Amino acid sequence: MRKADRFVDVITRVDGVKYAELVLVKELDRESRAFFALKLVAADGGNPGKSGATNVTVKVKDANDNSPLFDHSHYSVDVPEDTPVDSLLLDLNALDPDEGLNGQVMYEFGKQVTTEIRQLFKLDYKTGHLTLQSPVDYEDETTYEIDVQASDLGHNPVPSMCKIIINIRDVNDNPPEIIITSITSVTDGVAHVSEATGQDILVALIGIKDKDTGANGQSVHFSVDVITRVDGVKYAELVLVKELDRESRAFFALKLVAADGGNPAKSGATNVTVKVKDANDNSPLFDHSHYSVDVPEDTPVDSLLLDLNALDPDEGLNGQVMYEFGKQVTTEIRQLFKLDYKTGHLTLQSPVDYEDETTYEIDVQASDLGHNPVPSMCKIIINIRDVNDNPPEIIITSITSVTDGVAHVSEATGQDILVALIGIKDKDTGANGQVSCTLNGGHGNFRLKRAYEGSYTIVTMAPLDREKIAEYNLTIVAEDFGVPPLRTVTHYIIRLTDVNDNAPTFSAKIYEGFIEENQLPGTYITTILASDQDSGLNGEITYELFDSDTNSVSRFAIMNQAGNVYALQSFNYEVTKRLDLRVQASDRGWPQLHNNAVLIINVVDQNDNVPSISQPPLVNGSAEIQLPKDAPPGYIVTRIVAKDSDAGLNAELTYKLYDGGDFGFAIDPNTGEIYINRKIAYDEYDLWKVLATVNDNGHPSLTSTATIHFTLTESAPSNGNFYDEREDGEPKQWTLILILALTSSSLLFLAILSFILCKSRKNGQKRQANLPDAVDIPYAKEHNAVSMISCQTANVFDTHAFHSTTAIGTPEKLHNSVQATGEVFNETPQTFKSKYRSVAGEIDGYSTLPGYGKDNARPITVWKGNSMMTIAVRDPQISGKDSGKGDSDANDSDSDISEGLKKDYTSYKGLWACTSECRILGHSDRCWSPSVSVNSRHLSTFSRTRPSSQATLQRSSYDTQTNRSVALHSLTEDQQSQYDYIHVCSPQSQRRQDSENIVFTHSTKPIATESPGRFTEA
Repeated sequence: MRKADRFVDVITRVDGVKYAELVLVKELDRESRAFFALKLVAADGGNPGKSGATNVTVKVKDANDNSPLFDHSHYSVDVPEDTPVDSLLLDLNALDPDEGLNGQVMYEFGKQVTTEIRQLFKLDYKTGHLTLQSPVDYEDETTYEIDVQASDLGHNPVPSMCKIIINIRDVNDNPPEIIITSITSVTDGVAHVSEATGQDILVALIGIKDKDTGANGQSVHFSVDVITRVDGVKYAELVLVKELDRESRAFFALKLVAADGGNPAKSGATNVTVKVKDANDNSPLFDHSHYSVDVPEDTPVDSLLLDLNALDPDEGLNGQVMYEFGKQVTTEIRQLFKLDYKTGHLTLQSPVDYEDETTYEIDVQASDLGHNPVPSMCKIIINIRDVNDNPPEIIITSITSVTDGVAHVSEATGQDILVALIGIKDKDTGANGQVSCTLNGGHGNFRLKRAYEGSYTIVTMAPLDREKIAEYNLTIVAEDFGVPPLRTVTHYIIRLTDVNDNAPTFSAKIYEGFIEENQLPGTYITTILASDQDSGLNGEITYELFDSDTNSVSRFAIMNQAGNVYALQSFNYEVTKRLDLRVQASDRGWPQLHNNAVLIINVVDQNDNVPSISQPPLVNGSAEIQLPKDAPPGYIVTRIVAKDSDAGLNAELTYKLYDGGDFGFAIDPNTGEIYINRKIAYDEYDLWKVLATVNDNGHPSLTSTATIHFTLTESAPSNGNFYDEREDGEPKQWTLILILALTSSSLLFLAILSFILCKSRKNGQKRQANLPDAVDIPYAKEHNAVSMISCQTANVFDTHAFHSTTAIGTPEKLHNSVQATGEVFNETPQTFKSKYRSVAGEIDGYSTLPGYGKDNARPITVWKGNSMMTIAVRDPQISGKDSGKGDSDANDSDSDISEGLKKDYTSYKGLWACTSECRILGHSDRCWSPSVSVNSRHLSTFSRTRPSSQATLQRSSYDTQTNRSVALHSLTEDQQSQYDYIHVCSPQSQRRQDSENIVFTHSTKPIATESPGRFTEA
C-alpha cells in the first residue's frame, strides 16, 4: 500500500492519551492486491528522538464487484445433422476473479431462448457444457441462435452474456423421392393407355425430389432424346434437363443403352462421362461475417492481428481469392493496419494508442479473379486494450511568485497556508489511470493535502524559519496502480524570502580593548563584529558607539561598518584609565532591530611623566640644606621626596647620588634619605654640592635631578636623625658578589667575577687620575662617542657601571649621566661598540624621528636641562605640553638654562628652526622633527666636546648653571655638526638592576666595535 493510499490519524482523547487510526484514503481492489504488510512507527519529540514500531497486516476482504467474463462474446459451432444425442457441442468457460461464492459461476440459457431450442440442446449450469439433447435435421432448421448468461452465486450478482450460433451441416440422409403423375386414368395404381395412342404422346409425368442439399440432393440431370432423321436413321441426344453445379458434382458417369424392338430384344451400351466446366458462380465465403479482435496498445508493429480466410468453391481464377479493405475504410485505418491481399493476414502497421482511439471498425471484402466477380464482405471490430504505458502527469500551479522555476514563499507564512496546487493526470484507464501522490523533502514543514479526485495542494505544516532551512527541494511522486506501476517524479523548489526576524547578535556581551596613552586620534583599538542570520538589507549591520554615562554618541571613539574601533582623541592615562562604551549593532531591515554590547577601553599607561621632586623645594633645580658641623656618619641630612603620576613600574622611583658620594654622602635608593656614610673633613670646604637623581623604572626611564648645596651650620645634629643601614633593601656590593658566588656554587665563576671587578676598579682609578677637573660639558672626541640609539629587542645587554670618583663638573660624569648602560633582559649577553669610524655607515635599522616611518614610532628621550625628558609622538603642528610653571622649570622646552648663550644655528642642515640648545641637548618638542637622512638610516648620539685645558674647578665655586654655560660656550660649530639629534626608542619593560655607583641607565641597541668589550658592574 502506497503512502497516498492511507494515512495515520493521531487522535487525542479527553484524558490526553493519544492513539492512532489507520485511515483508508483510496478504494482497495482485492483482485489487484489481497493483503498489505505495513509498519507503524510511533516517535516522541525528544532529543534524541525515541521511537517504537509494530507490524500491521491488512487483509482485503472480497466484495462481489466483478461479473463472470466469457472467453469470447460470440461462439460459432458447426453440428452435422447426424450427430448423436448427448454429444458435447461447446465447452463454455467464464471466469470470475472474486473468491468464494462471489467467484462460483452458474450458466443458464437466456430468457429469449425458445422451448424448441431448450428441447434440442442442454446446458450444464455448473460446467457450462452445451450438449445435444435431441437429434437435429438440416432439412428442418439450418441455424440456431442461443443466448447464454453466466452469473456468480454472490449477493446481487451481475450476469454476463454470450451468443452461440449453431450451424446444422447437411448429410446425405434422405433418398430421392419419385413422384409419378399419370396423364391417363389410373386404377389401383395402374395407368390405362389406349393402344391407339400415337408416338411421342405424353403418358405420365415423373418427378424426382431429394430433401438433401448439394450433391446429396441432386437428381437426374440428363435425359436421352431419340431423333429419327429423314432417311429413317435414329440417333440419341443427351439432353440436360437440370442445372448443373460443378461445386456439387464436377462430373457424371452415364451409361447409354440402345435397344431394338425385336423379340427377343437386342441392346448395346456405351459409357458417357460428363465433366462439368466451372463457371464463376460463387463468391468467396468468409468463415465469419463478423470478427472481434482485442489488441493491446503496446502490441509491436508488424504483429499479426487476424488471419482472414475466405473460400471460393470455384476453380482456377474463379476460385483464387483476393482481400482488400472496403471502400468505406478511412485513411487513418489504412495507415494503422495492413491487409495482405493474397493471404488475408491483418497486421499492425503503426502503433495504436488506447488514449487516442479505443475501437476500430474495418470492412474487408474478398473477391475472386474470375470474370464478373461478386465480392463478399466481413466486418472486423478491433478493440484496443489499454495497457499501463502512460506515466502520471504532474501539473504544479504556484500560488506565490516564481522566478526561474523557484517559488518564493515568505518565512512569515503561517501554518496551513496554501502554497501550490498540484494536478495529477493519467491518460490510462482503470487501475492504470488511478494515481497516488506523495510529497518528500518537506522536513515536516510542508505536506500534501488531497483536494478532490486528481488534485492536491501543498500547504504549510509548521512555522517557517529561513535561518534554519532557506530552501526546500520538494519531491512530488505520482505513481499509478498499473502492472508494472509507472511513476513520475517532479521537483518543486521553494525558496524562503527573508523577513527581518533576527536582531544582530554579538559573540560576547562584554568586549575589552586596549590603547596606549598619547596615541594619535584615529588609532586602531579593537574590532567588534556582530552577526545577523537574515539576508540582504535585513542582514546588513551598522555600528554605533555610545557613552555609557550620557547614552549619547561617543566622543571618545568611533566605529566603522567593518567593526573596527578607532580613537577620536588622544588619551591620558593619568586622567582617564578606563572608558565604558555601549556598542549598538543595527540591521537595515524593517522594522529595524538592534542589539547592544559593552566595550571597555583600557588606557595603557606610558612612561610620559617625569618624577616630580617636592621635597626639598627646588629653585631652578637646586636646594640649599644646612648641615650641622661635625655630623657623625649615619646622620640623615635631608630627604628627597618625589612622586610620579604614572602607574606601575613607571611610577616606581629609585633615588641615587650622581655626584657627591666621594665626599662621604650616600642616599637610600628607596626612601631618598641622604645621609653621611663616612666621616667628613668639615674643615676642607664650607659648601658641598651633591647631585641627586630620581628615576622611574619605566622604559625609557625618566629622570629628574636635584642639586643639593650643603651649608655648614654650628648647630648640633639631632640625636634621633640617624640612618639605619639595615633598612637599605639593596645589598652591598661585596654582599651581592658573595650571594652570586654562593648561588652559583662555582669557584671558577667567582674567580672570573673577582678578576673583572678588580680590573674595572683599576681602570676607573686610572681614568680619574688622568683626567683633569673640568667643567660640566659633554665630551666630543670620536673614540669616546657612544651611540644612544635604542630599540626594543629580545637581546641581552650587559651592565655598565660608572664610578663617581670625580667632581660633578668632569666630562665623564656628565657624559655618563645620559650614556646608555646595559641592562640584562634576556640570558644571552650582547656587547657594545666602544668605537666606530662612521656614525651613519655602520649602524643599520634606524629610522627617523616619529612620524617618518610606517610603524608606530616610540617616544624619544632627550636631556633637558638637568633631567631626561620623553617627547611623545605627535603631529609636527602640535606644540608640546608646557609644564605650566613658567620659564623657571628646567624641564620645560622653553627653559632659560642657556639664556644669553644661545646661538643661531638655523643654517645647519637637517634642523627645522632649532636653537643652539637643541644642537647640544637634543631637539625639543617645538622643533620636533629634523630631516637628517643619510642613506635612509639615522644615528642619534650626544655631541660632545673635548674638555678645556683649564684646571679643575672648585665645586664650591660653580653651580650647575655656570658649568652648563661654560660648556655651551666651548662648543665649536664643526664639532657640533657631527651629530644632529638624539633618538632613543622605548626598551622592554624590565625593572633595572640598580647599584650604588650607577647613575643613569636604560637599554640601548648593541653596536659592534672594532675591539669588543663588555661593560661590567664595578
